[in-house]
Amino acid sequence: MVILNTWHLVETLIDEEMSVVSCGGAVRDWASVTRQVQPAPDLPITPIIHEAVHTRRAVRIDVRSRKGAQKTFHIEALPVLGPSGEAHGVQVWVGEPGQVPSPPRIVAGIAWELERMVIGQTVEASMMSGVLPEAHVPERTPAEYIAKAVKFDDSASLFELGIDPVHGRKWEAPMSVLHADGRVMRWYCWGKGRTDPGNVGIRLLWHDVSDTTAPELPTLSELGMQEMLRTAGVYTGVFAAELAVLTMWLPDAPPWVTWRNVSGGNDIVHPDDRSVLAEALAAFRSGDAGPRSARARLRSESGWRTAQLSISPYPGPLSDRLVLVQVSVPAGEFGAPAVELRGSDRGRLGG
Repeated sequence: MVILNTWHLVETLIDEEMSVVSCGGAVRDWASVTRQVQPAPDLPITPIIHEAVHTRRAVRIDVRSRKGAQKTFHIEALPVLGPSGEAHGVQVWVGEPGQVPSPPRIVAGIAWELERMVIGQTVEASMMSGVLPEAHVPERTPAEYIAKAVKFDDSASLFELGIDPVHGRKWEAPMSVLHADGRVMRWYCWGKGRTDPGNVGIRLLWHDVSDTTAPELPTLSELGMQEMLRTAGVYTGVFAAELAVLTMWLPDAPPWVTWRNVSGGNDIVHPDDRSVLAEALAAFRSGDAGPRSARARLRSESGWRTAQLSISPYPGPLSDRLVLVQVSVPAGEFGAPAVELRGSDRGRLGG
């Protein structure tokens, strides 16, 4: 049954496919557009959505049914553009004539790019968490994006699809995100894997539904564990081993490691040292689950600094791809001069 005088979010994450993922801020299970949004049997809604997708412009139109009660409906379709300029979704209003549409809920399109392991974002995506337009950064690493969340329990499934995308495979999850003004928001996120040229990775939609659903907050035990790790100075990162890509910190990064505003997720470990992660993963795959120690140079503000790594298997379904890396500074080496960044490395510090 179509709910009138409200906004419906239609995902268009795969070309020529669409489904309803939210109605009035209430999550829908990839529902039929015809059943959820079309106001009358003789008033097809999909051509209007297609027009918004292909023109990348808003469509506003009044249509009249010639069957039944012969009602007139006002329809608006607003495309939600991703970083490439293509429509990741469309916000659709179906209402009665004369009914002024309410402001649509905040929604933004982002894209996980596998080749460079970065997440492209629009200025609207940045502004969702309170970033000013002039401070917008068009690309972030996965670790930077995850760091926005105060609670996100589905990171492993996101990494799985991002590292090994399957065309059309669906992903969805809630996320609690800290706004710049200090409040915690409830976002709901949807994505689909892409393997077509130029789009390999994931296309995603972020939707702020804070007005309909309260955000989840970390439990006391989760907060206690995070504080214990901070107090002990334990810094652990999750890496995609074969790519040497940092996916997230548990919970915080070492204060001396530069991991924000870099050119890609694999730009944290020195190129000549990235193999230590793949070698550890190979050992774990062969059945040797014991932690492995290694030294590697990590990026810092002043150059490459040597770090002591304790590499352990990742517990969970991605254990054949991810590793846990505990980072510390070798005794007596923190005060040693850093290795100067040269050539293209130096330019990468600013993002």
